[in-house]
Parts: sequence; C-alpha cells; structure tokens
Amino acid sequence: MRPKEYSGLKLNGSGSLIDRLAPQRREIIRRILDEPRTYVLLSLRGSSRRLNIDAATLLRIVQAIGFKHYHDFQQYLHDRSIALSTALDSMEPHTDRKNSVEAIVGTSVDRDLDNLKQLRNNLDRSRVIAVANKIHAARRIVVMAGDMASSLAIYLDYNLAMLGLNTVAALNPGEIVHRARHLSSKDVAVAITYGRGLRQTVEGLKCASENGAFCVAMSDTFLSPLARIADQFFVTPTLHVSFADSYVAGMSLLGAVLTACANVHRRRNVSILKKVAQEQRAGYRWYVESA
Repeated sequence: MRPKEYSGLKLNGSGSLIDRLAPQRREIIRRILDEPRTYVLLSLRGSSRRLNIDAATLLRIVQAIGFKHYHDFQQYLHDRSIALSTALDSMEPHTDRKNSVEAIVGTSVDRDLDNLKQLRNNLDRSRVIAVANKIHAARRIVVMAGDMASSLAIYLDYNLAMLGLNTVAALNPGEIVHRARHLSSKDVAVAITYGRGLRQTVEGLKCASENGAFCVAMSDTFLSPLARIADQFFVTPTLHVSFADSYVAGMSLLGAVLTACANVHRRRNVSILKKVAQEQRAGYRWYVESA
C-alpha cells in the first residue's frame, strides 16, 4: 500500500473496518493504534509476542482492516506516530540521552539533514512547477497556517509579494474564515499544518476547496487531513530531537516553490526584481553608517 492510499481506509467512525472486527480483535488493534510508537519498530512476531497472540492471528487482523502486508501496516504506524506526536515525546528518555548535550546538538543537525535528504529523494519537481504556474495565474493567493507553522506562511507570503503577486497570509481563525469564504476557481489556497492538523487550517482549506480554489498543502504525514483535500499535497519531514519540530525541509520546499515561481515567468520577474534591487541598494529601510 502506498502512503497516499491511507486516505481510502476507514478506520474511524461508525461503520469502520475496525468496528466490523470481533470484540477481542477490535481491542487488540485499538491497543496498537493507541500506542503506535511502541509497535512501529516491532516485527510481526515481535508485536504478536508483546500482545500475547499468535503471529498469524495478528496478520489476519491487520489484513481485515485493509492492509495487504504487515509492512504496509508498519508504514501506517510510522505516519500515525508522527501525526500523534507531542512536544514531550522527543524529550523522553532514550539511549542517546546518555550522551553529552554537545552530542545531542550534533544529532539534531544530522536529523535536519536527514529531513532534507528525504525531501530531495521524494520530491516530484514537475509538481512544484505546476504549483508555480497556478500561483502566477491566480487572481489571488491565500496562505493559511497557525501556531509555529505561521513562520512558514509569512515567509511564502512575503516573497510572493516581492514578485508582485496578490497574496495574503491568514494566520488566525477569523482571518482564515473570511478569506476562504470568498475564494473561487480563479484563486489558489495554500495550507501548512503538521501532525493531526490545526483545525483552523484544515477547515480553511476545506472551505477553499468547496469554493473551487486550487488547493496546495504541506504537512509531515500522509495521514494529515490536508492530504484528502489538496489538489497538490507535499510531505516535508519534521523529525527532530528537540521539543520543536524541524522546519528545515518545509523551508526547503517553499524555497523550491519560490524558485519555480521566479523562473516560469523569468522575464516578467526580472523586470520586477530590478525595482526591488534598486530599493535594496538605496531604500530608506536600510541602515547607513553615519560619517
């Protein structure tokens, strides 16, 4: 099963595949889903031993809820552990916590590099270019985010504005509601949220989609509700050893989008950036050392 197919699984709500299981088997699978970090690295046999059941029984349970292979289920648990993670999880005791603070800082940088490598290896550049063309053709662009992801939205909005595009960052529930309500098929909505997804961002993109806007979304897991809404959905890993998510891959993706935006209409943008350069050389905003 490919990660993008998770959205087709019905594991929650009335009439879900889990509800169709016998009570004892339902309890087993819910125990795993409630503690994905505990089981994600365990093999089929390892998980079955921990649950005190036969491995063949566990495999039949996993297949009954829509996974052809146990490896597919492990991938789902990996994404679920990301979606349900909290700031505390990364600070809980691990074997590497015996190392010095300096070593842990080095591990943090290494993790950022791993996130970038995952993005580079999995990024479909043609999709980035398609988004850039949609942005250039849009009547207006609304970038939705909240909490820590607001910093990413502000970065994208600021740089699109430099290219003379009609863009705005909506960062709180009221702004998102009012902006999304007036979007149409002539517009582009960009949503950024991680983990389970911030309600204001998910509902804002859902409203934009219902109004016909072209929807672009970024998260760190295919289990994000944004994946079921967006026309173009990108995964930017946020794995970290600190309490704060790593936004290195997210910034890199936005940098790629801005690079594409600058070059799909290069002549137009060079003309605009000449004026930007003039202001950056001599504008009043810049500090000048007094004689």
